[in-house]
Amino acid sequence: MLRKYSSLANRIAYVDLSKRSWVGEEKPDSDFFLYLGGRALGAKLLFSGQPRGIDPFGADNQIIFSAGKLVGTPAPTAGQLTITSLSPATGFYFKSNTGGGWAKSLKRAGWDAVVIRGMSEKPVFLSIDDNSIEFHDGTSLWGLGVRETESEMRRILGGKGWEIAAIGLAGENLVRYACVMTSLYHAAGRGGLGAVMGAKRLKAIAVRGSGNVIVADWGALFNEIQAVLQRVRESAKAQSYLRYGTAATIELANQGGSLPVNNFARNQIPEGHRISGTYLAEKGFMSKGAACSACPIGCHKHSKVTEGKYMGHSGGPEYETLASLGACCGITDPEAVLKGNELCNEYGLDTISVGGVIGWLLESAERAVINPAEVECPELAWGNGDAMIQLIHWIAHRRGIGGLLAEGTRRAAEVIGGDSWKWAVQAHGLEQSRVDTRGAKAYALAFSLNPRGPDHLHAQPQAEFGRHPAARELVRRLLGSERYCDPSSIEGKPEIVQWHEDVFAVTDCLGLCSFATTTSYVIDVPCMLRLISAAFDVHFTEQELLKIGERTVVLERCFNLRENCSRKDILPWRMVNQPITEGPKKGQVNSEKEMSEMLRKYYECRGYESGTGRPTRLLLSSLGLLQDLPGLEETLV
Repeated sequence: MLRKYSSLANRIAYVDLSKRSWVGEEKPDSDFFLYLGGRALGAKLLFSGQPRGIDPFGADNQIIFSAGKLVGTPAPTAGQLTITSLSPATGFYFKSNTGGGWAKSLKRAGWDAVVIRGMSEKPVFLSIDDNSIEFHDGTSLWGLGVRETESEMRRILGGKGWEIAAIGLAGENLVRYACVMTSLYHAAGRGGLGAVMGAKRLKAIAVRGSGNVIVADWGALFNEIQAVLQRVRESAKAQSYLRYGTAATIELANQGGSLPVNNFARNQIPEGHRISGTYLAEKGFMSKGAACSACPIGCHKHSKVTEGKYMGHSGGPEYETLASLGACCGITDPEAVLKGNELCNEYGLDTISVGGVIGWLLESAERAVINPAEVECPELAWGNGDAMIQLIHWIAHRRGIGGLLAEGTRRAAEVIGGDSWKWAVQAHGLEQSRVDTRGAKAYALAFSLNPRGPDHLHAQPQAEFGRHPAARELVRRLLGSERYCDPSSIEGKPEIVQWHEDVFAVTDCLGLCSFATTTSYVIDVPCMLRLISAAFDVHFTEQELLKIGERTVVLERCFNLRENCSRKDILPWRMVNQPITEGPKKGQVNSEKEMSEMLRKYYECRGYESGTGRPTRLLLSSLGLLQDLPGLEETLV
């Protein structure tokens, strides 16, 4: 019998791996108006569900899978899943997003979130089939790659309709930047949440649902879907994603002098076009893949190499992968980069951190801080694809030097010593994503504020570049003039970042894709309001909706303050102390003076204490957080 699910309340399943038990709970409707669902729901559950100062690999750490509130409806791009936990890479709050079809299946099974607690004595996997959750012996799956794991689970479970979230060998071996892979090739890639699953000996979670998520007003929703489809057709950014995915950005970054070449020591590379999306598509390496649930853009691609030593196939690659495994390592051989991408997907490794630690190692060898002969790897030199691939194998297995690299650049630099920390392009233990913030001041500010660490998936303030009309109109509305569309200037950047943080948070709470909201502006805030109205018959004002985003951002900051996250070293040393050396942005840097001024103004805009950056009691009270989370008081001490 087909079930129908429709409620403002969030239904949560709490799973205890230690006791092999589970229980369901329905949160009150008031949570919807405070948090919606998705990312904010995960943040609340993490904050209220575990004590401070715990070990990310310990039984007390939770890992939370929460589907955005619009997921399960046909709202455009509503297919996103947020996974939340304490990060093994940073020791702080972490949320990681992924697409595919897993989140939709969770909602069709009647759940908004699954909270995993405890630790299994032996490998286990879970199956969620509507209102039934079962524990299965995962011993036979332990040691398998992601593709084999998914294939074997489908054989064991039987039937159709299963969506699977799994870890590979990297998660099992507690690599601190191991991924959770969903729908085979979609990665919740950053922060090591795959290693959290590995520590719990949880190999995978399979989910399927027979229900439908009902909608309050189908006519209104249909009209809004048609309007979004028209905007997708008219958006050059969305059409670029459709043709090439994010890989199209490689050429733009290389020409503009912002590509992270040789571990961010350089910014342009000859033949950089050979790792671009256009080249990969033209040469037959990359083809259209499957779109995520309800997505009209379809940025996800499939890649293959049909012959030679790098033969293979996988999902992607994205810009970040091409920039990390390619440019960051000085590699422009597309076949080598595609093989590296395939291995990372199969092992369940974050390609950004992999490229970061390998780039750090190559520079350490170049500077004679590490003796290449002691590494016992193919020649450690920029552009050596074989060395990059060998190191990926070793990282996943924690073999040889791979055991050190599996700890991430911060910990590796602490072991190696010397000045190697200066070219460890990380902050708080997270390798910086492949955006050179020295030439983009709003991005620099956003990276410094990101509770995850220095990466792009917390704000994406694309408006600072003013590359299309919607971005320029947004800046005019926020600041009164288009002149603030200047990435080299710090003026207006706190206001731009604050708006993008809040809207990105709402995007994650609803389960929409940021490529449609904060990068292409195809789905703007008025559109979100209409989607919520059609789906739930709830009518927020724009201010009320943005306040939910603000509440999310502030709560995440409070979590990290509770964990004693410091303002120190908020950006990598290289970004603050070494200017860009070549190209159109030569000489630009994120100076301490500029960063201090932007942070001062941002704290003023947010209502934080000017010296500490702590949210004030007045702000927390106005957001309803003090009333809803009594334990929040201790973050103010």
